[in-house]
Amino acid sequence: MYKFERITGDSYNKIRELSKRSFGIDRSELSIANKYNTEMFGKMNIGVLAETKENELAAFYGVFPLVLEYKDSEYLVAQSGDTMTAPEHRKKGLFTKLAKLTYAIAEKEGVKAVFGFPNENSYPGFKNKLNWIFTGAMQRFQVRVRTIPFCEASNKYKFWRPFYRSFFKARIRKYNIVLSEENIKHFRSNQNVACIKKDLNYFRYKLSDSNNRLIGIDGFQMLVKTVAHLQIGVVGYFDKHRTEDFLQVVKRLSRRMGCRDVIFIMSKNHWLFDYLIEKHAHEESLPIGFYMIDEALDPGLIEFTQSDYDTF
Repeated sequence: MYKFERITGDSYNKIRELSKRSFGIDRSELSIANKYNTEMFGKMNIGVLAETKENELAAFYGVFPLVLEYKDSEYLVAQSGDTMTAPEHRKKGLFTKLAKLTYAIAEKEGVKAVFGFPNENSYPGFKNKLNWIFTGAMQRFQVRVRTIPFCEASNKYKFWRPFYRSFFKARIRKYNIVLSEENIKHFRSNQNVACIKKDLNYFRYKLSDSNNRLIGIDGFQMLVKTVAHLQIGVVGYFDKHRTEDFLQVVKRLSRRMGCRDVIFIMSKNHWLFDYLIEKHAHEESLPIGFYMIDEALDPGLIEFTQSDYDTF
């Protein structure tokens, strides 16, 4: 009934069309190409499309290769990303079939683990049908500030978005920093941790999204975006005694960007969690899950930040 094929650079328009049919979201082909261009990490286009014998698009599953730093070594891993099924092809087992095919390709390409943060709808499938293991949940901090909520308005009202983008670009310009080894050195903490490698390739990949900005303010470096709120993707390491200074900086930035809320998301084993938990309340966010290929890796040791989401 269905035929399956690994994606190539010629498949992006199909992914775009399937995204419109599955979610009603019209993504540009360029944004899809940027997201799947993970060649800087060693591999790209790891995903499988399902079509009917009549060439009708049915479903897709894809993962995004990244580099994991783990106990002084580097490993190729991948984030579980785009999962979509056209309405008329749902409940036919395509999600499970495509995931297994994709994992087989990933293993052949040298991927040692697939990780992801499934929502409540996807979680049962990953856990019960794909044998994922879960190590906990991401933690979400929300810091409220007083400002005119231009950012939230642009998220709610489509006609306002072009005005807000211009507003954001003008106001963030003074904080933009050049992507260089010197400017990203603090994104590596002084702790011996397992994490997605935050090197030049990582930031080049993330900055291919025009919403993202690498900024520096008062000695603090951050990767941020303003979509719905001020989202803090990852923060350069700083000493704990500067936590209050850091929070004042992001609050001023949030007010300047017209964002009513600042959002931090990270795993419990990340150093910033230990800093923020003493200052603000938090709640559990998405679960952290893994499909393990190399059983020598301990997934419980791996820390994550919000910029590790494929949506950031």
